[in-house]
Amino acid sequence: MSETAVIIAVANQKGGVGKTTTVVNLGAALAERGFRTLVVDFDPQGNASSGLNVDTSQLELTMSNVLLGTDPLENCIEPTAEKNLFIAPSDMDLADAAMLVGSNQKYAFPQTLLRRSIDAVAGDFDYILIDCPPTLGLLTVNAFAAASTILAPVQCEYYALEGVRDLLSIVEQVQANINPSLDVGHFLLTMQQATKLSKEVEADLRNTFGKKVFTTAVPRNVRLAEAPAHGKSILKFDTNSPGAQAYRKIAKELSHGRTPRIR
Repeated sequence: MSETAVIIAVANQKGGVGKTTTVVNLGAALAERGFRTLVVDFDPQGNASSGLNVDTSQLELTMSNVLLGTDPLENCIEPTAEKNLFIAPSDMDLADAAMLVGSNQKYAFPQTLLRRSIDAVAGDFDYILIDCPPTLGLLTVNAFAAASTILAPVQCEYYALEGVRDLLSIVEQVQANINPSLDVGHFLLTMQQATKLSKEVEADLRNTFGKKVFTTAVPRNVRLAEAPAHGKSILKFDTNSPGAQAYRKIAKELSHGRTPRIR
C-alpha cells in the first residue's frame, strides 16, 4: 500500500449518520488547506458524485469500470469545481459490477480490487477519502482492504454506539483476513444538538475511544442538508455556516503535522 497518500474509508453500517456529508465536506476542507484530495465514490447511490455536481449520465467511465478492471482508476477521476478536489464518481452500475465480480471466478481475490486500483494513483494525492455504502458486502470490504484507516461518523442519537460495535466487529474480520493494519482511527460526532441525549452520546464515545474522537463535532445544520442539492460542498454553498466552520476545524485536526506535498 502506498505511503504517499493517507487513504481513509468513511464508514458506518448504520445509515443516516452523515457519512457522505462528511466525505464531501471534509474532502473540500482538506482541499481548501492545499491538500490534493480524491473522493472515491464507492456507493452505488452516487450521492458524493451528485453532491459535487458530477452528472454520471454524461460520463463514459465510473467506478464500475474500475471495479470490473476494464479501465484504470486514473481514467475515471474527474476534477470538481473546487480547487485541489477530485472525484472518482459512481452510479447504480457499481452494484451490478459488484455482483459480477463476486460471482465470476476470473476475478482472483475480488476483495482487493480497489486497493490495487488506488495503489496506482496514491502518489498523486495527499488524501484519498472512500465513501462506503451503508451495508456490509464486497464494496465495503474492498474499501476496508484499501484503506490505511477508517473514519466513522457517529450520530448523536439513540443506538449510535450499537452501530459502532457492529463496525468494530467487521473491522476485526478484515484485520484477520485481508488488511492486518486496518483500524478505526477516527470517530466524528455528527448532528450534535444541545440536548441531554446528544451530550450523553458524546460523553460515552469520548470515554470509550478517547483521543480517537475528533475534538470538533458537526452540529445539526440545515445548510449542510441543502448543499448537495446545489452540487456544492458546504464550504462553497455557505462558507460561514456552522457546518462549514466545523469541517474546516476537523480538517485541521486530521491534517495536523502534515503539509501538502510540493508538485
